[in-house]
Amino acid sequence: MTRWLLLVFTFLVFSCSSKESSDRVADQLFESLKENQAKIVISIGGNNFYPQESIFSGQVLISDNLMSLTLTDQFEGKTIINLGGEKWYAAKPIKKAIGSEGPIETSIKMGKIVDKEKMIGEGYMLAEGEITATTFTKDKMVFRFKGKVGKYSDFQQPDKYIPAEGLIVYKKPSVSLGNITEKEAFSSSISN
Repeated sequence: MTRWLLLVFTFLVFSCSSKESSDRVADQLFESLKENQAKIVISIGGNNFYPQESIFSGQVLISDNLMSLTLTDQFEGKTIINLGGEKWYAAKPIKKAIGSEGPIETSIKMGKIVDKEKMIGEGYMLAEGEITATTFTKDKMVFRFKGKVGKYSDFQQPDKYIPAEGLIVYKKPSVSLGNITEKEAFSSSISN
């Protein structure tokens, strides 16, 4: 996929208010991926967080009270999503609010290396907002989030919160199941 197409996708993801347009972007990103690959398009303060050429791979751990998804790209960028709560998977779509005062069972963290020689990174955590799994199947996962992030290093008392939104599209994820069956984990979910 060319850089130009990724720029168009990024623009569409963040400028289109239409759910249908946003779903088309997710579908196009999905088609560009191979098994156990993900695309993450995150805007923090109006700027793309990850390089457009980033391709992520990872692992999803699922139990009856927690889903933990970890994705890492070829540049050592990493995004971690935790969705928690009793029967977190039962809603259609799966939707969770995130607040800095609330429980930590649901969270989104994103980070990247900005200076490899000095091993300096930049990381954020969603402080308030919402994450929605618009598609959650064993073959396709699509997460959208919107809210405010704080720098991970001073998350509890940041200088300021920054607006952020993101789209995560994961094709044929590598899934490990805990005390839950595949049917339980995915039967209540919606798919595109």
